[in-house]
Amino acid sequence: MSMKALLDDYLKKDTRITQKDAGNGYQEVCDLDTGDCYTIRMKDGLIERVDNTMKTNRTLKVETPHGVKTLLNG
Repeated sequence: MSMKALLDDYLKKDTRITQKDAGNGYQEVCDLDTGDCYTIRMKDGLIERVDNTMKTNRTLKVETPHGVKTLLNG
């Protein structure tokens, strides 16, 4: 079963996540709705969080009278 399917089943909702392999069986998983990221490992269908949460920086493009500007929300 995939990581997304396990999270969807556990949380009883459709999750929006990104996954990145961190090596040695670890993955970095980020929740696109909240911006929280976790380093996790999965063994025998169980998900274990390895470290504390981190916030990711998001960028937002806005149009102003002087042109398009990029805002950083971190």
